[in-house]
Amino acid sequence: MKENDYFQNLLKRLCKAESISPRKPRFEEIEDLVLIHVKSHLKEGVDLECLKILNLIYQTVVPLSVKFTQQLCLYPSGDRLDRVTVSFKKSDYMDLNEKLKTGQWD
Repeated sequence: MKENDYFQNLLKRLCKAESISPRKPRFEEIEDLVLIHVKSHLKEGVDLECLKILNLIYQTVVPLSVKFTQQLCLYPSGDRLDRVTVSFKKSDYMDLNEKLKTGQWD
C-alpha cells in the first residue's frame, strides 16, 4: 500500500512545508487498522509539532467525511503526553486514499 498511499505522501509533504520532520508521523498497519502515531518529545506540556501534525490530519480527513478515532497516551506517572494515535479502519483509510486519488468529495 506504500506507493499508492496518497494520504501518507500528502501528510509527509505537508509536514515538510510546515518545517516538521516528515518522519515524525509514523504509520503502522495492524490487521484491519491503519494507525498514525505522533510522538510528543517535550518533558512538560505538549509538543507544538505534534499539535500541528494533528491539525494537518484533521484538516484533510474531516472535510472528506472519513471516520477515525484518536487516543491520547499519557505517561503513567503524571500528566505528560507520550503520543497521540489516530486510527482508521482499513476500509475507511482505503476510502480516504481513493477520494484523494480521484479528487471526488462526497
